[in-house]
Amino acid sequence: MPARRSTDTAMSSNTSPRSDDNDEEYKKKRKRNNDAVKRTREKSKQNAQKRKDNVEKLKISNTQLETKIEEMKKNVEILKEILLHKVEPDKHEQIIKKILEEPSDDDDD
Repeated sequence: MPARRSTDTAMSSNTSPRSDDNDEEYKKKRKRNNDAVKRTREKSKQNAQKRKDNVEKLKISNTQLETKIEEMKKNVEILKEILLHKVEPDKHEQIIKKILEEPSDDDDD
């Protein structure tokens, strides 16, 4: 609890009714302030946790997308080989079917 400011009432006798009123009012203000600080800190913690959870979800999504990109790059290379006739013509259809039948993550989105 922060130190109270020195006032004339604080130096007077603690038995005066005015001093008791000021002390009670001060205690009420401190309690309201402490409660407000607790609420603010709790809200801040919740927001930080939400951000942390969101970052984790985004990292997972990013990893999945990177994997998908690599798969697509491989498919592009295979198709390039087919177009450049580096694969035997009788295997073209088989390879294209294989690529098209691979499970796609697009259905999950």
